Amino acid sequence: MLMDDRLVALNEVLSHCRELAELYRGDRMGVDSDTQALFERSGEAHDRFADHLSGQIRAMGELPAEEDPERLGVERLATDLKSFFSGQRDTSLADTFDQTEAKLDQAITTALGHDLPDAIRQALQQHRSVVTQHRQALSGLA
Repeated sequence: MLMDDRLVALNEVLSHCRELAELYRGDRMGVDSDTQALFERSGEAHDRFADHLSGQIRAMGELPAEEDPERLGVERLATDLKSFFSGQRDTSLADTFDQTEAKLDQAITTALGHDLPDAIRQALQQHRSVVTQHRQALSGLA
């Protein structure tokens, strides 16, 4: 079965949400408690949205893409190692997270360009504002 463009776009959003949720859960030793709390809240927000979007995709009669846990683990390890060897761990993590949040924002923009059910469109628009809030908080760390 071939996926249509809107399903591909929604799965791209889903993939970035799952990736961010995993990245935010990484090793945060050496990060202050406020920053750690910000990362935890951000990861949880993306995880909740990914679960919600998966349900919405199923409601459309489609199957959401499943993320490869090994790929996510490797991404998380690479991010953790990069930040560990950086002089400023908070800044390194914030930069990496901001880049991935930007990819998610672009994926949401692409998805919104398709004909979507109103509930999904509204959820994407709401999550875009969450992404904007995350990026603003991350810019304060850099």
